[in-house]
Amino acid sequence: MNNFDNDRLYQLWDQAEELPYGEIRVRISEEAVNLAESARDLDLIFDARLRLIESAGFSGHDEKLLAAFAWCLAQYEKDPPRFEEHRFTLLWYFKHAINSADQFPQISLAQVDAMRAQMSEIYGRYGYNQRPFHYSRFKFAVGIGELEQAAEAYKAYRAIARDDMSDCTACETNSNSWYFFMKGDFKKGLRMAQPILQGRQRCMSVPHVTYANVLRPLALLGRYEEADQFQKKGYRLIRSNPLYVDRFAMHIAYLVHRDRRTSAVRMFERHLAMALETHELSSRYEFLLAAQRLFTVIAEKKQTQKLNLPTSFALHDPTGQYDVAQLLSWIEAEAIPLGERFNARNQNKYYTAGLVESLSY
Repeated sequence: MNNFDNDRLYQLWDQAEELPYGEIRVRISEEAVNLAESARDLDLIFDARLRLIESAGFSGHDEKLLAAFAWCLAQYEKDPPRFEEHRFTLLWYFKHAINSADQFPQISLAQVDAMRAQMSEIYGRYGYNQRPFHYSRFKFAVGIGELEQAAEAYKAYRAIARDDMSDCTACETNSNSWYFFMKGDFKKGLRMAQPILQGRQRCMSVPHVTYANVLRPLALLGRYEEADQFQKKGYRLIRSNPLYVDRFAMHIAYLVHRDRRTSAVRMFERHLAMALETHELSSRYEFLLAAQRLFTVIAEKKQTQKLNLPTSFALHDPTGQYDVAQLLSWIEAEAIPLGERFNARNQNKYYTAGLVESLSY
């Protein structure tokens, strides 16, 4: 590989590092992968794909994360000494890969279990404990509404000491509080979230996700002043990143609950393209549920709605006037089959029952 190409590759990496997570950073990271591949240099390709995992994972492209991670893991297992300098980072990203599995109904429970077993083995091989294994079981169980499984995994992961492969304390605090929100114990969940809400714990995605998580519990407890503050603060943190399509749904649902339909409509307009384009199907589904709730409420007042929607939208109308009943029909036609796919994979009815309820309050 000539010096010019090397310079260009490192320039792309530096450029990506300076950008916030989002579409542009992902595209630059992919350009770097393509450039490394053109050199046919396995070490550069490995490094480039490892960097893509981070960019994709924090930008709402778990499908790209999974592909890049699978390639890197396969290469590492073929020749561990060659990629020893990247071992910790690769093992750290194993958790991200497993956590992304709940986004895709085409990944079966058996495949998720196999991924998790592989993670358990490789962590044990290098001297790490099983806290991340049980924590990943806990998060996945909560995400698919299996609270009995979550309770067992919650106890198991918390019984094991933290080590270098454990998730950060902010992520764990967020997950723990969300678990109690899912159980309906809003007061305990909010108590557990205090280190985040008070600014004492944070990371790349916290408090971003936490501010969305607390909206419904605070609303149902009648603590609207706090909820309004977290809604405004939280939305500012996430509004430009497609990683948070599912959290946009929570914000829309809260605005509908507060009877702030104009703000909810503006949020729907701004993020519909992200929801349509994302390959993260669970996030898309949640956005559709929130949109269904929004336009169901609007339909009670009027038959048409002025909207500024992307030209990629199937019902796009250059006049900007949309029949609300037609919008609802389109949303339902998209959401219902998707919810059933998740139910079939998860072997329960959470996606068409509990999840719907959580966005319709």
